[in-house]
Amino acid sequence: MKMKRWYAAIDTHSGGEPLRIITGGLPPLAGATLQEKADFFRRNFDAARKLLLAEPRGHGAMTGAVVTAPVTKGVRFGLLFLNQEGLAAISGHGIIAAVTAWIATGQLEFSDAAAGVLIDCPAGTVRAIAECEGEEVHAVTIEPVPSFAYDKPLTVNVEGAEVRVDIGFSGELYAVVDASLLGVRGAYPLPKLREWARLIRGAAERRLQGKHSVLDWDSGIHGVFFYRRGDGLGSRREASLDDRDDDRDPARIVYRSAAVFAGEQLDRSPGGAGACAHLAVLYSRGLLARGQQVVYEGITGARAIGTISGETMAYDRRAVIPRFTGTAHVLGFMNFLLDPADPLPEGFILY
Repeated sequence: MKMKRWYAAIDTHSGGEPLRIITGGLPPLAGATLQEKADFFRRNFDAARKLLLAEPRGHGAMTGAVVTAPVTKGVRFGLLFLNQEGLAAISGHGIIAAVTAWIATGQLEFSDAAAGVLIDCPAGTVRAIAECEGEEVHAVTIEPVPSFAYDKPLTVNVEGAEVRVDIGFSGELYAVVDASLLGVRGAYPLPKLREWARLIRGAAERRLQGKHSVLDWDSGIHGVFFYRRGDGLGSRREASLDDRDDDRDPARIVYRSAAVFAGEQLDRSPGGAGACAHLAVLYSRGLLARGQQVVYEGITGARAIGTISGETMAYDRRAVIPRFTGTAHVLGFMNFLLDPADPLPEGFILY
């Protein structure tokens, strides 16, 4: 039986959020910039995105990445980020997972990763620093693109509750919402999150219509980041971050986080780009000091740490430089085929 397509991939997860890194089956992507490479992929290989992320090979929460040649001097490689809606300009969990996988497979030396490597992303250049001991990657810290509170907050009626919605930019636009205003006290009601996110995203899109041309392409609101103040440790923790997770530190803030992005995808990780947008919003409201640590605990109990390391200007706005530390793990090496007789060549999604 002759196969129509073949793809190889490395499967990883960061805090429970899956990332499938495509390592075989695609040609080099044409383009002088990451945006051009993203456009080339979108025009020519979107069927591969659907096939590899959707069921039966993937699932509704699957995300992906494509490693590209760098386009900027001094940069090690480029990354394109895939989701069920299309392509994203940046992904914090995706960068952490890709760097971890590249170290684990010998494509990135421990010493280079520990010193810090630059990575081209459609949103800009990101620096990643790995914390390694022996042959183990304990954590990866990323310094993403400058982030800022994008617009004045708006109020959205969600099931009778008047909810403040801040808009933060961290390479993508996020609506940032305090979940306690929606009555969340314990675990997040996951089915409700998608409903709330749909309402909030729609309201934010209407508010910003014609005003969110920050990126080279008009991506709109990428996701909704929910947060609420934590009350100490959860039941599970990332072992490699344990020695930094001292919730008795009065200067440290703990947040329970959850995000819905790219339409209906529920983020399993503690955050990434959404958390960086949240950091920028907190800083703009005077609720976070430079250097103050924020611990994010995601819906799986995994943790990550964010902070603001400085200020800068971006897109003619006052912006902050976030730092975000998380962990990732390699799950396996995958091979995928497409039988020409397969009636579902692009898969399907069930939520």
